[in-house]
Amino acid sequence: MSAYRAWRIGSVIILGIAGIVAARGQGVPPDPAPPPAAPAAPGGTEARPAADAAPAASTPVEPIDPRLDEILTRLEQREVSDLRAGVAWRMQYVVDLPEDATTKRGRLWYQQGKPTARFMIHFSESIQGDRREKTDERHGFDGEWYTDYQARSKSAIRTQVRRPDDPDNPFDIARGLFPLPFGQKKADILREFQARLVPPAAGDPPDTDRVELTPREGTRIGTIYGKMDFWIARAGRLEGLPIRVKVAKKDGTGQINSHITITFDDVALNAGFPGDVFKMDIPKDFQVTVEPLDAPPQVHVTIPGKKPEPGAQPARP
Repeated sequence: MSAYRAWRIGSVIILGIAGIVAARGQGVPPDPAPPPAAPAAPGGTEARPAADAAPAASTPVEPIDPRLDEILTRLEQREVSDLRAGVAWRMQYVVDLPEDATTKRGRLWYQQGKPTARFMIHFSESIQGDRREKTDERHGFDGEWYTDYQARSKSAIRTQVRRPDDPDNPFDIARGLFPLPFGQKKADILREFQARLVPPAAGDPPDTDRVELTPREGTRIGTIYGKMDFWIARAGRLEGLPIRVKVAKKDGTGQINSHITITFDDVALNAGFPGDVFKMDIPKDFQVTVEPLDAPPQVHVTIPGKKPEPGAQPARP
């Protein structure tokens, strides 16, 4: 996957469970080449890894506070087959006043699967200052394709995230995108992040623990985010689930330029829902950009009375 596509999909997955509003215009460094395999030692045994190799996923990088260890264990072991929730997404640039922040409200559907999950987010309202308006913005991932649907501009972008026969999870924590917080191994989290438990503060969701994750130096995820905070339910039916997520987002220069906060409410857990919620019908008069893996993007525009014709890739802002 190209750096641009990885960055854009990563921006959408920031919802923690599913995704957020796709952003445009800045990239992340390309995927680093995988390190060469360690040569076999004399006698056929494997050689020791190089000194700068990543530590084994099963080995914590440094001692961990017992309480934090308990919280991350609960997060790893929490079983989620499906989830529905209301969602509020709020973004504030560092140069903006709080009243200049943009908030989008809608609904989220999430369904676990192997090797990866599916999700749909439908934003139906946008708020900025005292201006409130209806909107129709959707972000969906069906296990192979991610679709960004914008009714206002009559446009949709379909990006292939994985091939149908790919056994890997594209949202694994080491892939550099924002990791889905369900099913991530505690050891993997500790390998990619420095974690600490933050004391309770005014405004925290009730009965939650706040965990701060700072990407370790040299990780891909550290090129996208400066810090992540999770408020994890301490007890009850939502125990071990993130109720709020806040991230510090970097721009193309590596500087933090915005903070994004996502809050979930009205959560229905493991209650089931129809699979057709992931289906997204795109009207014929939309401009559709299709971005297959390892192929140039194609734009399709329908002109009344004519068949859709592929066009050149549009310029990116």
